[in-house]
Amino acid sequence: MAFKVYSRLRQAVEPFESFLVTDSEAITEGEALVFASGRLTKCGATATPEAIAIEDVTAGTDQLCTVIRVTEDTEFSTTSTATVAASKVGDAVTLHTDGLRVTGTTTSGVFTISSTDGATTNSNVTGYFRR
Repeated sequence: MAFKVYSRLRQAVEPFESFLVTDSEAITEGEALVFASGRLTKCGATATPEAIAIEDVTAGTDQLCTVIRVTEDTEFSTTSTATVAASKVGDAVTLHTDGLRVTGTTTSGVFTISSTDGATTNSNVTGYFRR
């Protein structure tokens, strides 16, 4: 599962925006992204994402991707690559290398867990990206 909007603390909805993707890079719907040299690229494990893709984009040259900007009051749902126990609610965990999920690692975490089902290995979690 990739990052999907779960809830918002405000009624306004983030507008859709389109930006160029780094050449030769494919984007998956729900992927956490940042800007590098003015173009979208996959977000690193300990970087706070600036946008979430809302469509798939094939690798190419000068490809556009539609995204929503990440705000601190938007709660996202995703899965984890490790068990995220209830005791981790309130902790910030890192992103997985695929930019679609989170890990159970709290060192330099960027995704603050607000809920988890505590499932073994692939927990369903919700949380916020805090700066």
